[in-house]
Amino acid sequence: MDRIRQAVTRARSGVKDETTQAAPRPATPRLAAKEVAENHPPQDDRFASVACDFENFGARRIISNEQDPVLNAYRVLRTRVLQKMDAAGWKTIAVVSPGAGAGKTVTAINLAIAIGTKTGAHPVLADLDFYRPSVARYLGLRDFPSILDYFEGKRALDEVTVRPDLTDLLVMPNERVTRRGAEFLTSERTDQLIHTATNDYHSRTVIFDMSPLLGCDDTIAFLPKVDCVLLVAASGQTRVPELKEAKRILAKTNVIGTVLNKSPRALMPNQYY
Repeated sequence: MDRIRQAVTRARSGVKDETTQAAPRPATPRLAAKEVAENHPPQDDRFASVACDFENFGARRIISNEQDPVLNAYRVLRTRVLQKMDAAGWKTIAVVSPGAGAGKTVTAINLAIAIGTKTGAHPVLADLDFYRPSVARYLGLRDFPSILDYFEGKRALDEVTVRPDLTDLLVMPNERVTRRGAEFLTSERTDQLIHTATNDYHSRTVIFDMSPLLGCDDTIAFLPKVDCVLLVAASGQTRVPELKEAKRILAKTNVIGTVLNKSPRALMPNQYY
């Protein structure tokens, strides 16, 4: 009883009872540096911020918002692509087409945007179509650097990588044309680009928009450096002989799948959704 009275007296006088002190809280374990990096996108100040021209996204067939009816189709494509790439341990994918006009750039951009909505994906989209670079034009970017400056040794990779106002996406844009594409794409700078994007930028998926397979050797030269390929064909436009030749060129490449672009709505499944 005396001990109880003494404890009450100490409590009223503001003196703590050593026998009733709370046990110290265990220290909160910190995430390892690697875990922090993998769960957070690179710092904004590493890359220049650029604005997209969202008003013209619809006309260019680019996903503009969560209500866009095209979004669901690209989410399905995103999920199937990531499942196959994760299962094989792949991180780099080239989006190609047999010829021009099949919609490979639109497919590459929308796939990158869809992947960016997945937490921790940190996708990188690189425009390596040195004959007709279009990624920046489709996104409506202005005052952006060129990835060719990196290949020509004029700028570091960080300096030619920009952060558009899209969810967790980095873009390596370009607007210049060169006929030295095959030379650049087989150089050590390409190896360094892939290493930096997958390691320093912590990208789960690096997407390359490439030149068409037929007509130049840029993409053919680049294929040995990429993990897999997504082939894009246009309904009513891509011809059977072109697809057969593309299949022959890609015989030793991991083709993750084929996208039939510009398909009539009447032929598309799941119209209910």
